[in-house]
Amino acid sequence: MAWPDNNTSNCRETYSYFGSADYLRNAYHFTALLTVPLSIFTFYTVITKTPKRMKNMKIPLLISLAWSTNLDLMFTVYSGPYIFFPSASGVPLGLLGYLGVGVKWQSYWGQVSVTMMGVCFIMLYENQHSQISTIRFKIKRRKTRLTYFALNYLFTFVVMLPFYLDDTDQLKMRQKVLERIPCPTSEFWDPKTYVLLQGGEVLPFWSITIGFGFVIFQTFFFLLHTVYHLTLVSSAKISAATKNLQRKFLKNVSIQISIPWIAIAFPVAYTMYADKMNYYNQAYNNNAMLIMANHGLLCTCCTLFIYKPYRDFTKSLIPGQRFSQRRMTIIVEPVTSPHGSVSN
Repeated sequence: MAWPDNNTSNCRETYSYFGSADYLRNAYHFTALLTVPLSIFTFYTVITKTPKRMKNMKIPLLISLAWSTNLDLMFTVYSGPYIFFPSASGVPLGLLGYLGVGVKWQSYWGQVSVTMMGVCFIMLYENQHSQISTIRFKIKRRKTRLTYFALNYLFTFVVMLPFYLDDTDQLKMRQKVLERIPCPTSEFWDPKTYVLLQGGEVLPFWSITIGFGFVIFQTFFFLLHTVYHLTLVSSAKISAATKNLQRKFLKNVSIQISIPWIAIAFPVAYTMYADKMNYYNQAYNNNAMLIMANHGLLCTCCTLFIYKPYRDFTKSLIPGQRFSQRRMTIIVEPVTSPHGSVSN
Protein backbone atom coordinates (compact mmCIF):
# COMPACT_ATOMS: atom_id res chain seq x y z
CA MET A 1 0.00 0.00 0.00
CA ALA A 2 1.33 3.46 -0.93
CA TRP A 3 0.24 6.25 1.41
CA PRO A 4 -0.93 9.44 -0.38
CA ASP A 5 -0.44 11.45 2.81
CA ASN A 6 3.35 11.06 2.88
CA ASN A 7 4.93 14.17 4.33
CA THR A 8 8.47 14.93 3.15
CA SER A 9 9.10 17.60 5.78
CA ASN A 10 12.69 18.03 6.97
CA CYS A 11 11.57 17.91 10.63
CA ARG A 12 12.87 14.33 10.81
CA GLU A 13 16.45 15.48 10.45
CA THR A 14 16.55 16.00 14.22
CA TYR A 15 15.90 12.30 14.97
CA SER A 16 18.84 10.23 16.17
CA TYR A 17 19.97 6.73 15.19
CA PHE A 18 18.30 5.41 18.36
CA GLY A 19 14.93 6.37 16.92
CA SER A 20 15.48 4.48 13.69
CA ALA A 21 14.26 1.06 12.59
CA ASP A 22 17.84 -0.04 11.94
CA TYR A 23 18.78 0.50 15.58
CA LEU A 24 15.77 -1.40 16.87
CA ARG A 25 16.16 -4.26 14.38
CA ASN A 26 19.84 -4.74 15.25
CA ALA A 27 19.09 -4.54 18.97
CA TYR A 28 16.32 -7.14 18.62
CA HIS A 29 18.69 -9.50 16.81
CA PHE A 30 21.41 -9.03 19.42
CA THR A 31 18.89 -9.74 22.19
CA ALA A 32 17.80 -12.93 20.40
CA LEU A 33 21.43 -14.10 20.27
CA LEU A 34 21.44 -13.97 24.08
CA THR A 35 17.96 -15.18 24.93
CA VAL A 36 17.51 -18.10 22.51
CA PRO A 37 20.59 -20.12 23.67
CA LEU A 38 19.75 -19.33 27.30
CA SER A 39 16.17 -20.56 26.79
CA ILE A 40 17.43 -23.80 25.22
CA PHE A 41 19.80 -24.32 28.16
CA THR A 42 16.97 -23.65 30.64
CA PHE A 43 14.71 -26.18 28.92
CA TYR A 44 17.52 -28.76 29.13
CA THR A 45 18.13 -27.98 32.81
CA VAL A 46 14.47 -28.28 33.81
CA ILE A 47 14.00 -31.51 31.83
CA THR A 48 17.13 -33.27 33.10
CA LYS A 49 17.85 -31.77 36.53
CA THR A 50 14.43 -31.53 38.20
CA PRO A 51 14.59 -33.62 41.41
CA LYS A 52 11.79 -35.93 42.55
CA ARG A 53 10.58 -33.50 45.20
CA MET A 54 9.86 -30.99 42.39
CA LYS A 55 8.35 -33.43 39.89
CA ASN A 56 4.89 -31.81 40.18
CA MET A 57 6.37 -28.48 39.12
CA LYS A 58 8.22 -29.78 36.07
CA ILE A 59 5.40 -29.60 33.49
CA PRO A 60 4.07 -26.18 34.64
CA LEU A 61 7.62 -24.80 34.54
CA LEU A 62 8.19 -26.14 31.01
CA ILE A 63 4.88 -24.72 29.76
CA SER A 64 5.69 -21.35 31.32
CA LEU A 65 9.14 -21.38 29.70
CA ALA A 66 7.59 -22.27 26.33
CA TRP A 67 5.22 -19.30 26.37
CA SER A 68 7.92 -16.99 27.70
CA THR A 69 10.23 -18.04 24.86
CA ASN A 70 7.39 -17.54 22.38
CA LEU A 71 6.85 -13.98 23.68
CA ASP A 72 10.56 -13.27 23.36
CA LEU A 73 10.65 -14.55 19.81
CA MET A 74 7.61 -12.43 18.93
CA PHE A 75 9.59 -9.35 19.90
CA THR A 76 13.03 -10.24 18.61
CA VAL A 77 12.49 -12.53 15.60
CA TYR A 78 8.92 -13.08 14.41
CA SER A 79 7.34 -9.63 14.64
CA GLY A 80 9.94 -7.10 15.78
CA PRO A 81 7.40 -4.32 16.52
CA TYR A 82 8.40 -0.72 15.85
CA ILE A 83 5.69 1.22 17.69
CA PHE A 84 4.71 4.88 17.36
CA PHE A 85 3.63 5.71 20.92
CA PRO A 86 1.47 7.50 22.02
CA SER A 87 -0.58 6.05 19.15
CA ALA A 88 -1.53 2.39 18.79
CA SER A 89 0.26 1.99 15.48
CA GLY A 90 3.43 0.34 14.28
CA VAL A 91 5.34 -1.48 11.58
CA PRO A 92 6.80 -5.01 11.83
CA LEU A 93 10.56 -5.42 11.41
CA GLY A 94 10.65 -9.19 11.85
CA LEU A 95 10.30 -12.41 9.90
CA LEU A 96 6.49 -12.48 9.77
CA GLY A 97 6.36 -9.03 8.19
CA TYR A 98 8.90 -10.14 5.61
CA LEU A 99 6.73 -13.18 4.82
CA GLY A 100 3.66 -10.97 4.36
CA VAL A 101 1.70 -11.91 7.49
CA GLY A 102 -0.75 -9.12 8.29
CA VAL A 103 0.27 -6.74 11.06
CA LYS A 104 -3.20 -7.04 12.58
CA TRP A 105 -2.78 -10.77 13.09
CA GLN A 106 0.75 -10.34 14.40
CA SER A 107 -0.70 -7.97 16.99
CA TYR A 108 -3.42 -10.51 17.80
CA TRP A 109 -0.85 -13.23 18.44
CA GLY A 110 1.18 -10.82 20.56
CA GLN A 111 -1.82 -10.09 22.78
CA VAL A 112 -2.63 -13.79 23.02
CA SER A 113 0.99 -14.48 24.01
CA VAL A 114 0.91 -11.89 26.81
CA THR A 115 -2.40 -13.26 28.13
CA MET A 116 -1.03 -16.81 27.94
CA MET A 117 1.75 -15.77 30.29
CA GLY A 118 -1.03 -14.91 32.73
CA VAL A 119 -2.53 -18.39 32.26
CA CYS A 120 0.92 -19.80 33.06
CA PHE A 121 0.85 -17.89 36.36
CA ILE A 122 -2.49 -19.53 37.13
CA MET A 123 -0.96 -22.91 36.31
CA LEU A 124 2.04 -22.39 38.60
CA TYR A 125 -0.09 -21.22 41.54
CA GLU A 126 -2.70 -23.95 40.98
CA ASN A 127 0.10 -26.49 41.07
CA GLN A 128 1.13 -25.23 44.52
CA HIS A 129 -2.52 -25.03 45.59
CA SER A 130 -3.11 -28.68 44.72
CA GLN A 131 -0.21 -29.83 46.93
CA ILE A 132 -1.70 -28.47 50.17
CA SER A 133 -3.43 -31.34 51.95
CA THR A 134 -5.59 -29.09 54.16
CA ILE A 135 -7.30 -27.59 51.11
CA ARG A 136 -10.46 -29.48 50.23
CA PHE A 137 -11.67 -27.32 47.36
CA LYS A 138 -8.98 -28.09 44.78
CA ILE A 139 -8.48 -29.82 41.46
CA LYS A 140 -7.60 -33.45 42.20
CA ARG A 141 -8.12 -35.33 38.95
CA ARG A 142 -5.75 -35.00 36.01
CA LYS A 143 -8.62 -34.96 33.47
CA THR A 144 -10.33 -32.15 35.36
CA ARG A 145 -7.12 -30.13 35.38
CA LEU A 146 -6.60 -30.67 31.63
CA THR A 147 -10.18 -29.58 30.93
CA TYR A 148 -9.85 -26.55 33.19
CA PHE A 149 -6.73 -25.24 31.48
CA ALA A 150 -7.99 -26.15 28.01
CA LEU A 151 -10.95 -23.83 28.70
CA ASN A 152 -8.55 -21.13 29.86
CA TYR A 153 -6.56 -21.50 26.64
CA LEU A 154 -9.71 -21.37 24.53
CA PHE A 155 -10.93 -18.28 26.38
CA THR A 156 -7.59 -16.55 25.78
CA PHE A 157 -7.78 -17.14 22.03
CA VAL A 158 -11.44 -16.12 21.73
CA VAL A 159 -11.74 -13.07 24.02
CA MET A 160 -9.43 -10.92 21.85
CA LEU A 161 -10.72 -12.17 18.50
CA PRO A 162 -13.89 -10.07 17.83
CA PHE A 163 -11.96 -6.81 17.70
CA TYR A 164 -9.49 -8.17 15.13
CA LEU A 165 -12.26 -9.39 12.82
CA ASP A 166 -13.39 -5.82 12.10
CA ASP A 167 -12.03 -4.06 9.00
CA THR A 168 -10.84 -0.49 9.41
CA ASP A 169 -10.21 2.46 7.13
CA GLN A 170 -6.47 2.73 7.52
CA LEU A 171 -6.09 6.06 5.73
CA LYS A 172 -8.65 7.67 8.03
CA MET A 173 -7.01 6.17 11.11
CA ARG A 174 -3.58 7.36 9.97
CA GLN A 175 -4.91 10.90 9.81
CA LYS A 176 -5.96 10.54 13.44
CA VAL A 177 -2.43 9.45 14.34
CA LEU A 178 -0.92 12.40 12.47
CA GLU A 179 -3.05 14.74 14.53
CA ARG A 180 -1.21 13.46 17.62
CA ILE A 181 2.18 12.94 15.97
CA PRO A 182 2.58 15.60 13.24
CA CYS A 183 6.12 14.52 12.41
CA PRO A 184 6.75 10.80 12.97
CA THR A 185 9.87 9.07 11.69
CA SER A 186 9.94 8.09 8.03
CA GLU A 187 9.09 4.47 8.97
CA PHE A 188 5.52 5.63 9.55
CA TRP A 189 5.01 5.69 5.76
CA ASP A 190 6.22 2.14 5.34
CA PRO A 191 3.62 0.14 3.33
CA LYS A 192 3.34 -2.37 6.21
CA THR A 193 2.51 0.25 8.87
CA TYR A 194 -0.80 -0.50 10.56
CA VAL A 195 -2.95 1.59 12.90
CA LEU A 196 -4.67 -0.65 15.40
CA LEU A 197 -6.69 1.94 17.34
CA GLN A 198 -7.65 5.56 16.84
CA GLY A 199 -8.81 6.02 20.43
CA GLY A 200 -12.12 5.66 22.20
CA GLU A 201 -13.02 2.19 20.86
CA VAL A 202 -15.22 0.22 23.24
CA LEU A 203 -14.78 -3.36 21.99
CA PRO A 204 -11.00 -3.64 22.45
CA PHE A 205 -11.27 -2.00 25.88
CA TRP A 206 -13.75 -4.60 27.10
CA SER A 207 -11.88 -7.47 25.42
CA ILE A 208 -8.65 -6.56 27.22
CA THR A 209 -10.41 -5.79 30.51
CA ILE A 210 -12.33 -9.07 30.56
CA GLY A 211 -9.31 -11.08 29.43
CA PHE A 212 -6.89 -9.75 32.02
CA GLY A 213 -9.55 -9.54 34.72
CA PHE A 214 -10.31 -13.24 34.25
CA VAL A 215 -6.62 -14.12 34.59
CA ILE A 216 -6.01 -11.85 37.60
CA PHE A 217 -9.04 -13.24 39.48
CA GLN A 218 -7.89 -16.85 39.11
CA THR A 219 -4.27 -16.03 39.93
CA PHE A 220 -5.16 -14.30 43.20
CA PHE A 221 -7.69 -16.99 44.13
CA PHE A 222 -5.07 -19.75 44.03
CA LEU A 223 -2.38 -17.55 45.59
CA LEU A 224 -4.41 -16.19 48.50
CA HIS A 225 -6.09 -19.52 49.23
CA THR A 226 -2.68 -21.20 49.37
CA VAL A 227 -1.19 -18.48 51.59
CA TYR A 228 -4.16 -18.75 53.95
CA HIS A 229 -3.74 -22.50 54.43
CA LEU A 230 0.05 -22.27 54.82
CA THR A 231 -0.10 -19.52 57.43
CA LEU A 232 -3.40 -19.75 59.33
CA VAL A 233 -4.59 -23.35 59.03
CA SER A 234 -2.88 -25.98 61.17
CA SER A 235 -3.10 -29.74 60.95
CA ALA A 236 -1.48 -32.55 62.87
CA LYS A 237 -1.10 -34.47 59.61
CA ILE A 238 1.38 -31.93 58.20
CA SER A 239 4.82 -31.55 59.75
CA ALA A 240 6.47 -28.17 60.24
CA ALA A 241 9.22 -29.20 57.80
CA THR A 242 6.68 -29.96 55.07
CA LYS A 243 4.94 -26.63 55.59
CA ASN A 244 8.24 -24.78 55.46
CA LEU A 245 9.13 -26.53 52.21
CA GLN A 246 5.73 -25.64 50.71
CA ARG A 247 6.15 -22.01 51.79
CA LYS A 248 9.59 -21.96 50.19
CA PHE A 249 8.24 -23.29 46.87
CA LEU A 250 5.40 -20.74 46.93
CA LYS A 251 7.90 -17.94 47.59
CA ASN A 252 10.10 -19.14 44.71
CA VAL A 253 7.15 -19.25 42.32
CA SER A 254 6.09 -15.74 43.36
CA ILE A 255 9.60 -14.38 42.76
CA GLN A 256 9.80 -16.19 39.43
CA ILE A 257 6.54 -14.57 38.35
CA SER A 258 7.16 -11.08 39.76
CA ILE A 259 10.69 -10.17 38.63
CA PRO A 260 10.28 -10.71 34.85
CA TRP A 261 7.20 -8.49 34.83
CA ILE A 262 9.45 -5.57 35.71
CA ALA A 263 10.37 -5.72 32.01
CA ILE A 264 6.69 -5.21 31.18
CA ALA A 265 5.70 -2.78 33.93
CA PHE A 266 8.16 0.01 33.14
CA PRO A 267 7.40 0.22 29.41
CA VAL A 268 3.66 0.07 30.11
CA ALA A 269 4.06 2.93 32.61
CA TYR A 270 5.93 4.92 29.96
CA THR A 271 3.22 4.32 27.33
CA MET A 272 0.56 5.47 29.79
CA TYR A 273 2.56 8.62 30.43
CA ALA A 274 3.09 9.20 26.70
CA ASP A 275 -0.62 8.74 26.04
CA LYS A 276 -1.72 11.09 28.82
CA MET A 277 0.84 13.79 27.99
CA ASN A 278 0.62 13.27 24.21
CA TYR A 279 4.40 12.82 24.23
CA TYR A 280 6.27 11.41 21.23
CA ASN A 281 9.92 10.34 21.34
CA GLN A 282 10.79 7.47 19.00
CA ALA A 283 14.12 6.77 20.70
CA TYR A 284 12.28 6.27 24.01
CA ASN A 285 9.69 4.14 22.22
CA ASN A 286 12.40 1.88 20.79
CA ASN A 287 14.12 1.43 24.13
CA ALA A 288 10.79 0.70 25.83
CA MET A 289 10.20 -2.13 23.36
CA LEU A 290 13.73 -3.44 23.97
CA ILE A 291 13.08 -3.58 27.71
CA MET A 292 9.92 -5.59 27.04
CA ALA A 293 11.90 -7.90 24.75
CA ASN A 294 14.09 -8.83 27.73
CA HIS A 295 11.15 -10.31 29.64
CA GLY A 296 12.21 -13.84 28.66
CA LEU A 297 15.81 -13.21 29.67
CA LEU A 298 14.68 -12.32 33.19
CA CYS A 299 12.27 -15.27 33.24
CA THR A 300 14.93 -17.84 32.34
CA CYS A 301 17.47 -16.32 34.74
CA CYS A 302 14.90 -16.48 37.56
CA THR A 303 14.15 -20.12 36.78
CA LEU A 304 17.84 -21.02 36.78
CA PHE A 305 18.88 -19.16 39.92
CA ILE A 306 15.83 -19.20 42.21
CA TYR A 307 15.44 -23.00 42.37
CA LYS A 308 18.41 -24.61 44.12
CA PRO A 309 18.78 -27.74 41.91
CA TYR A 310 18.97 -25.62 38.76
CA ARG A 311 21.22 -23.06 40.46
CA ASP A 312 23.65 -25.73 41.64
CA PHE A 313 23.81 -27.31 38.19
CA THR A 314 24.40 -23.95 36.52
CA LYS A 315 27.12 -23.02 39.01
CA SER A 316 28.78 -26.41 38.48
CA LEU A 317 29.37 -25.48 34.83
CA ILE A 318 31.36 -22.37 35.76
CA PRO A 319 35.08 -23.32 35.69
CA GLY A 320 35.99 -21.54 38.91
CA GLN A 321 32.98 -22.95 40.75
CA ARG A 322 33.73 -26.44 39.50
CA PHE A 323 37.32 -26.23 40.85
CA SER A 324 36.04 -24.91 44.17
CA GLN A 325 33.56 -27.78 44.48
CA ARG A 326 36.29 -30.32 43.75
CA ARG A 327 38.40 -28.86 46.54
CA MET A 328 35.48 -29.04 48.95
CA THR A 329 34.93 -32.74 48.16
CA ILE A 330 38.47 -33.67 49.20
CA ILE A 331 38.26 -35.64 52.44
CA VAL A 332 41.15 -35.00 54.76
CA GLU A 333 41.82 -38.09 56.86
CA PRO A 334 42.76 -37.39 60.49
CA VAL A 335 46.41 -37.93 61.33
CA THR A 336 46.85 -40.42 64.15
CA SER A 337 49.67 -39.74 66.57
CA PRO A 338 52.09 -42.64 67.16
CA HIS A 339 51.47 -42.08 70.90
CA GLY A 340 47.73 -42.50 70.52
CA SER A 341 44.87 -40.11 70.11
CA VAL A 342 44.74 -36.82 71.89
CA SER A 343 41.48 -36.16 73.69
CA ASN A 344 40.04 -32.92 74.95
